[in-house]
Amino acid sequence: MDIQRLKQYIYENDLIEIIANQLGMHDIKWHDNKRYLTCAWPDGDNKNGCVIYNSEYLNVEANTRDLGNKVDLISVVEFVNKINFFNALKWISECIGLNYYYNFDKDLPESLQITNMIEKQRTNNIEEDNIPVKPIDPTILTYYQKCGNIMWYEDGVDYETQEEFELGYDPFTNRITIPIYNEINDLVGVKGRLFKPTIEDWEMKYLYIESCPRSKILYGLYKTDKYIKELGKCFCFEAEKSTHQLWSYGYKNSIAFGGKKISQHQIKSLERLSIYADIVLCMDKDVEKNEIEKVALQFADGIPIYYIWDNDNILNEKESPADSKEKFEKLVKDNIYKIK
Repeated sequence: MDIQRLKQYIYENDLIEIIANQLGMHDIKWHDNKRYLTCAWPDGDNKNGCVIYNSEYLNVEANTRDLGNKVDLISVVEFVNKINFFNALKWISECIGLNYYYNFDKDLPESLQITNMIEKQRTNNIEEDNIPVKPIDPTILTYYQKCGNIMWYEDGVDYETQEEFELGYDPFTNRITIPIYNEINDLVGVKGRLFKPTIEDWEMKYLYIESCPRSKILYGLYKTDKYIKELGKCFCFEAEKSTHQLWSYGYKNSIAFGGKKISQHQIKSLERLSIYADIVLCMDKDVEKNEIEKVALQFADGIPIYYIWDNDNILNEKESPADSKEKFEKLVKDNIYKIK
């Protein structure tokens, strides 16, 4: 779901009051020629307890509730319905008659679609829109053998965790299968890791058996979000296996980008998580400090970003901070730094 496009759709179609009503807000009243509305919370009696501004940003003043900084209508839905940000997007979409995967460009004239594509190329955001996220039939997973594998067990992923994340095996491609779920727990792809310890130069270590736009997924979030919120910290890794390793170690508050490159979509999702959790970048040993700093600068001003940097030379070349429980715990204790 494109967050800003959803907000714009709500604003342009005058849907704020409908959403407020469906939330159970009451004593709803418009002011200043519909510049903003005031209302009381479902369990409150202050008629000015919540102020929602009628703009494409849907900014909110939560006068009688502590919702933190930069509050918008989505934050209000999270708070009232006691759900996370992504499920709040789903609830809002359904409330106004849209699907969570709604394509806002589908009804645009072809000329405007081309203009949008050119603009995205100029701003280096074209990757985000190459492939839309779409749910796929979960019965696809029955095509693969449901089993753990010794290779990842020896890398620190116990069999209970392998079962928890539904890892399997595809004999046709000789790959470990990793089901990819999005933030609202819909199956959206299947990634395969070649089942052999040594990869030749001509071989692809990872590929998508069922295609999925990696750039739009924070892997593992559908399971780890509640722990991230409880612990106030989100460890962000490159590979999905790192999330499995941390889960095996007893640390359930992590996500993975699915590769070295971090997209704008993933950054925007992490910005929402930063409302209740510190973002800690945990890149592999071969990533340079200036590369991590460039990623941090892409986050909005005011959002603190932390990172693990191996100042004590604990890791081997190309090793992930998650590859060893002992090394990870030492890095977390002595080698977390703030970038901004």
